Amino acid sequence: MRKTFIYIKLSVKALLKRPGVSTISNIIQHSRSWHRYNSPSVNSVSERMPWLSFSAIEHIKNIITADMTLFEFGSGGSTLFWASRVKHVISIEHDKLWHEKMKNEISNAGITNVDYYLIEAVNNPKLLRKDFLNPADYSSGDELYSGKDFEQYVKKIDELPDQSLDVIVIDGRARPSCILHSIPKLKPKGHLIIDNSDREYYLKPFQFGAKNWKQWDHYGPAPFTYGFTQTSILQKI
Repeated sequence: MRKTFIYIKLSVKALLKRPGVSTISNIIQHSRSWHRYNSPSVNSVSERMPWLSFSAIEHIKNIITADMTLFEFGSGGSTLFWASRVKHVISIEHDKLWHEKMKNEISNAGITNVDYYLIEAVNNPKLLRKDFLNPADYSSGDELYSGKDFEQYVKKIDELPDQSLDVIVIDGRARPSCILHSIPKLKPKGHLIIDNSDREYYLKPFQFGAKNWKQWDHYGPAPFTYGFTQTSILQKI
């Protein structure tokens, strides 16, 4: 009963924030999934599921195919999800303890199509004077990472040829910087998936216009969290 009350409360807030048919549809359609995946007994890793909005996950299932190469900033249950659905996954993680946990999960599951890298942020006092809103500054808005430089983390994708990736998922640190370096690496017709894009500063520096991109914004309930969120899926034309 308590969870139902919470869901109703979140739904009202969502409708006030984003009134419209799509919000109502997502609230109704994904209510049962929200209750199931917001139980103490489940998590992203155990369920092998990305931490994205439910409607975005459904969209993604119709996009990805077994012959694709996918690059992901930020690892977890999503890594296991992608690995079971695409040919090759390249995943970047900044947290050493989490990387060790996920490396064991990948190994124990017998997954062989994931290249998994730990690239930690480095101390850089100059970043105290930089702006996490600026994609060229390679910094995070999280206070835990004040003065931490994510340039090496972001630039790992630069090792790959331009237009070589089918899907790029941005759900890690320094996301505007990740977007900046991801765009050239995406194939024509490829997809860029950006989580928590209701934080407007993620997309604001970029010109994702109708001429060059198709964009779907999936706002609504998500697994493993009580808050509603938005995941944006962009296709390069």
